[in-house]
Amino acid sequence: MTEEVLIYISPPSTARGPWRVRSDHRPVDEVRSEREAIELAGNYARMVERAGGTVVVKVERQDGCWETYKA
Repeated sequence: MTEEVLIYISPPSTARGPWRVRSDHRPVDEVRSEREAIELAGNYARMVERAGGTVVVKVERQDGCWETYKA
């Protein structure tokens, strides 16, 4: 595996909505907290890295800006 996988973490669109973790290679996962979303993305990133791929994780903040991390 030599491709780059993008993982997006998005905050809830409503006050009590779920955090969303999505990627081109997986269905959307919905979790209750930012911590759970980051943990889920981290687990997926480790799996991709073990397979020889590279990962970019983008975390959307409440103000609409993105924080980008490359693993």
